[in-house]
Amino acid sequence: MQLLSDTSQYLHTLTAWHWLALGALLLALEVASTTTYLLWPGIAALVVGALQFLVPELRGVSSLLIFAVLAVVSTILWQRSPLGSRAPTSHANLNARMVTYLGRQGAAAADFVGGDGAILLDDTRWAATVIDGSAPRGGDMLQVTGADGTILKVRLAGRDGNAR
Repeated sequence: MQLLSDTSQYLHTLTAWHWLALGALLLALEVASTTTYLLWPGIAALVVGALQFLVPELRGVSSLLIFAVLAVVSTILWQRSPLGSRAPTSHANLNARMVTYLGRQGAAAADFVGGDGAILLDDTRWAATVIDGSAPRGGDMLQVTGADGTILKVRLAGRDGNAR
């Protein structure tokens, strides 16, 4: 019971400046994080701070309740609005660069040692691992069959019916 009383007393000490500082902090974190998770709680804190300037009697649990309701309702409304919903991208592989290399062919940059080496695709040298047990030599044509992080999985291009 004492904890509830102490919490209530603490909430009564919060002034408009506390709410404005919380709103500024949440909006600063929002700018730094580039998400929209803290945008509406930050704006809600600013609104509660402004309300406390206009209505000085607004203190304690009532200000916390107004903040909670504003933050939740505004976030939900934003997410359901056309402006807040994220449009589906037409580029399914936009952030999956390695997927775009599947099936492509490139030259081995040098001899592979122990199944590991490098492949040249476009103007970039990529780390590669052979999956078919072969030992490609520099200049051999390789086909990308998969990826593990930034390491491409390759095989000799002449396998499975492809002319070598």
